[in-house]
Amino acid sequence: MEQLIISFAKNIVNENVLLSYLFFFVSQSLQVLFPPYPGDMVLILEGYLSEIAHLNIFLVVTNAVVATSSSSIFLYNIGRKKQERILHSKIITFLFPTNKIEKLNKIFKKLGAWTIILSKFIPGIFSLTVLSAGVFRVKRRFAYISIVTISFLHNFTLIILGKKLGENWQLIFKKMNEYNRYIIIIGIISLIIYFIMLQLKKRLFD
Repeated sequence: MEQLIISFAKNIVNENVLLSYLFFFVSQSLQVLFPPYPGDMVLILEGYLSEIAHLNIFLVVTNAVVATSSSSIFLYNIGRKKQERILHSKIITFLFPTNKIEKLNKIFKKLGAWTIILSKFIPGIFSLTVLSAGVFRVKRRFAYISIVTISFLHNFTLIILGKKLGENWQLIFKKMNEYNRYIIIIGIISLIIYFIMLQLKKRLFD
């Protein structure tokens, strides 16, 4: 899928600039609404293509931020409107790991809208976190500010990296994949340690 997207993006940028902006907008929307889509890779690719095709970097970044923010706000409002009923939807359970919802609820109670910002640094949970923010009725103003802020910081960083790295843009994507693997491994180890400590506590104090 990734190679197909790269090839398509390169062709469309060379043929039609306006269509390339539309493609980038759809890509960033899909990253939020369909998490398996490799949106981060496309962001880095956008930066690289903006350099070789002389695209306006301000428009590239703005386009990406608007796409990510608007689709995230849309997801938040779906959660807010449907509340916990949405978690039983077959589409939602297929796209998102809804078994993490209760854990997110506890984090929201402690950190509030900051949870949305922090979730962007953990692979695969940003969209679920935004949806959960709506379900658990995190204040709309704070949720929107968090969404737009982290969307700008995240998208701007990856686009500029792609632009600066040029032909070596794929290196940063490989590093991100490594980072994601490490985060997942650390998460699994942490859960195992937590489970062991919980069992020890029960045996010692029960």
